Amino acid sequence: MHTNIITLTDSYKFVHWRQYPQGTEGVYSYFESRKGARYPETVFFGLQALIKEYLTGSVVTREGIEEAAEMAQHHFGRDDYFNRKGWEYLLDVHRGRLPVRIRAVPEGTTVPTNNVLMTVENTDQEAYWLTNHLETLLSHVWAPSTVATISLNARRLFRRMLDETAETDAGLLFMLHDFGFRGVSSVESAGREGAGHLVHFLGTDTLQAIETARIYYSADLSSLAFSVAATEHSVMTACGAEGEADLVQNLLEKHPSGILSVVGDSYDIEHFTRHLVGERFRDCILSRDGVFVLRPDSGDPVEVSGRLLDILEELVGCSLNSKGYKVLPPQLRMLWGDGLVLDTVEKFLEAAKNKGWSSENFVFGMGGGLLQRINRDNQCFAMKCSAQKRNGVWHDVWKRSAGGKASKAGKLGLEHAADGSWTTFRLDEPGHEDILQTVFENGVLVREETFEQIRERAARFV
Repeated sequence: MHTNIITLTDSYKFVHWRQYPQGTEGVYSYFESRKGARYPETVFFGLQALIKEYLTGSVVTREGIEEAAEMAQHHFGRDDYFNRKGWEYLLDVHRGRLPVRIRAVPEGTTVPTNNVLMTVENTDQEAYWLTNHLETLLSHVWAPSTVATISLNARRLFRRMLDETAETDAGLLFMLHDFGFRGVSSVESAGREGAGHLVHFLGTDTLQAIETARIYYSADLSSLAFSVAATEHSVMTACGAEGEADLVQNLLEKHPSGILSVVGDSYDIEHFTRHLVGERFRDCILSRDGVFVLRPDSGDPVEVSGRLLDILEELVGCSLNSKGYKVLPPQLRMLWGDGLVLDTVEKFLEAAKNKGWSSENFVFGMGGGLLQRINRDNQCFAMKCSAQKRNGVWHDVWKRSAGGKASKAGKLGLEHAADGSWTTFRLDEPGHEDILQTVFENGVLVREETFEQIRERAARFV
């Protein structure tokens, strides 16, 4: 993609430099997850990747200015809307670096909605228009933050269900696997959003998520993310229905140990479960040094899994754990990975619990429901101006619409008290300890964190 910082914004922002009141010297805006969000708390993640990719160093160039000027001329049909003087000022005086300061809550922090997460302000009064020029790009942090928030709530769900039905939560961090690469709209979406999932889990098939965590967060590949040997329908249908059993035998011979995930719904999942898993290859599966993962891949998850569990209980057997719930042999587990969203996963686990099955029997794969079936309104993200400086004096700026939308006023900080409460406060109010930290200033990433540091912080809020 062509990443000219001048055109990484909305069209109408090209004109705002001439619309602010005369004497404007500073514009201060904040980013938050507002009331009405799907989840009452939001995980903040993804800012460092955005900053590294788009904002650091000399990002304003002569070539970019000329390209943007030509675009503006054709786009608006006039040449006086484009702020050539302003961009050339940044090129000449700041050597193409952006004179803004970004402060934010540390990534991986889980914050209740209706609190400030990030603030942006210009550091050169000649660049007052730059703050909200960057709103469009910086708002993209909503996507990895939303995925990290979904994954947080999945982890909380699994922990609760394991507490109720299992003796251990040893497999918790692998219970939700990211299958989302093919279901997103871009490679960048797969990377940044997939990394958001890895804040809370260790399982993914989205390799771009690993790349993003490695490149932008210096992630340790030895502990970052894991996957297993698995089939797909192109493998399982290679020899037709009559050759399915031979394929399973071949798989078991080639994978005598380790985790092997096998999709079984190519023709008849109940036949596959009964005659192949439960009868013909039962002893081979139970003698493996590893886990055979049965993967139903179509139909209603609750109904289909219920029937399959009955078959497995009859033919393979199960044991009761100390909490009185049924557990398949350790060599056998079930994965559901088709069309899931978190609500469906919860219904699945509750239905299994009602049938007496422990949650430790199951893992889940989520694709579009994790990385693509999201939007900025899920967590009600917005960036709003809250203060402006004119002729040396700061003025409060806020929104109070008849429709009920309201924004905050003044320069803001965020406090996390010892009792666990969160407060967004005005910086001119004494007695508060601000946890927002400067992460970017005048073209430089001034605070950099590793993926391991972010994970460690995120774990405190699970």
